Amino acid sequence: MHKASLRSGTWASIVARVSRVVDLETTARAFKALRRKRKIRSAEGLFRLALMYGPGLLSLRGAAVAAGDAGIADLSDKAVEGRLRKMGDWLAHILERLLAPLVSQEDGPDGGGLALSLVDGSLICAPGRGGRWRLHARYDPGRGRFTGLTLTTVKEAEHAGRTRIGAGRTVIMDRGYARVRDFRTVLAEGSDFLTRTGWRAVRLSGGAGEVIDIVALLPGDDIPLDLDVWVKGIARPLRLVIQRLPPEAAGKARRKRARKASKAGNRLDPRTVRAAGYLILLTSLPRGAQPAARVVAMYPNRWQVEIGFKRLKTLGGLGQLPAGGPDLARTWILAHLIAAVLTDDLANEIIGFPPCAGKTGAIPQAPVGGLAKGP
Repeated sequence: MHKASLRSGTWASIVARVSRVVDLETTARAFKALRRKRKIRSAEGLFRLALMYGPGLLSLRGAAVAAGDAGIADLSDKAVEGRLRKMGDWLAHILERLLAPLVSQEDGPDGGGLALSLVDGSLICAPGRGGRWRLHARYDPGRGRFTGLTLTTVKEAEHAGRTRIGAGRTVIMDRGYARVRDFRTVLAEGSDFLTRTGWRAVRLSGGAGEVIDIVALLPGDDIPLDLDVWVKGIARPLRLVIQRLPPEAAGKARRKRARKASKAGNRLDPRTVRAAGYLILLTSLPRGAQPAARVVAMYPNRWQVEIGFKRLKTLGGLGQLPAGGPDLARTWILAHLIAAVLTDDLANEIIGFPPCAGKTGAIPQAPVGGLAKGP
């Protein structure tokens, strides 16, 4: 969203879109963003001020000038700051309501396709007192957009349940979510999961209760291993799928591990070196419907959420969080996220979705060499 669009006739369409799902006046008062109509006399004007400061990329002084030019109110930069600091909860509610229809429209699996959800988190850092924030996200690759966004401080760890999962989905997660609590969260929602894991991240057992040594199971050829395993706290068996990486990708992964250990001053475990040359996956997907080769080909779809984050931070300006206190930083970020959701709404209306000719969530049988771009 550009500065000019906030000062033009498009503002009426922006308000109309938001008003379809949120009563701005009522909610502004409920969340105490608008208490007394002394200068800014409407929630619409207050909302416009947030977008001027956030996605409009204006300074506090610039937002004050723009508010005067737009007929919102004559304010000092301190007055603008005071109002922006009180908007966080209100803007979080608006963001939630804008995303709610996307959740209700999601489809479960149909035919041979899968309804995919990519779950991940990303850090947003500000200089000075702005602090560090964590954006928890759910991305729908079939639509090419985020369908869940939750902003917290970094004290809130990544967790599959930070955004709504829903039933009938296949949730793809990176190794940071390879924890029993995340597995249980996804399964409790009536969905399946697929996650990358390390050789010692999760304690796995065989059918007789014996502990499984993943390193000892690493295959010596390009045929993927597919083994039933059990995890404490989950009644049903899961699947351990291991695919050897192509030599170039394996070498890159091992060098990355070596650099990380050297930087931390740690001695690299030989088992970590060996396991770095493999894609190690855990999944609850049934073997009959999703054989090992298909599971392996499915995982690289996770990188679409990384591209989504990059788009938010570069094209959307989310990576330019200015200095300021935590309340001001929160307002700035949430205003950017609201603008991003509105932009995606408009883009999907223009071009339609899904972006491919096939069924939403359909997964191609990618060659093993495609794993070279994996983490």
